Amino acid sequence: MAENDPVGFDQSQIEWRQFRALEGVYYHILGVDVENETVDWLMKFDPNRTCVMHRHTGPTKTFVLSGEHHLYEPDGTGGFVHTARKAGVWAESDGENVHYEGGGKSGGVIYLSMAGVDGTIYDILTDELELERAISVNEFKRGLEKRLAAERSE
Repeated sequence: MAENDPVGFDQSQIEWRQFRALEGVYYHILGVDVENETVDWLMKFDPNRTCVMHRHTGPTKTFVLSGEHHLYEPDGTGGFVHTARKAGVWAESDGENVHYEGGGKSGGVIYLSMAGVDGTIYDILTDELELERAISVNEFKRGLEKRLAAERSE
């Protein structure tokens, strides 16, 4: 196993979907429980790629499967607090944390388990940290159903 991949994660069987308008950022939905408002999924970042600013509405757990997971949280002065997690690192958050995240110089793959509040899993924010769009548990459910339907038709 490579030093930056201590868990030996094999992603060769995962069908990654690229986020719209986010080159080099991919996802794979593993499971959705609408009743309990939970989503389990994988995110993959190409080297040094990041996603948009967002806020998780409820508790979130992450596990870095390969590469690195970088978080950037606004510090209130126009700068960011940067945290880098290597493969094999588990982290938990109570939610409401504003940040954007990405991969390190060799990219990264992370597992996320997210809980929502009032049907919303996370909010996409503007640069001014205002709500741009709420992402619902039902959107994740539709995405999972679409992937499963495509797999059945193959």
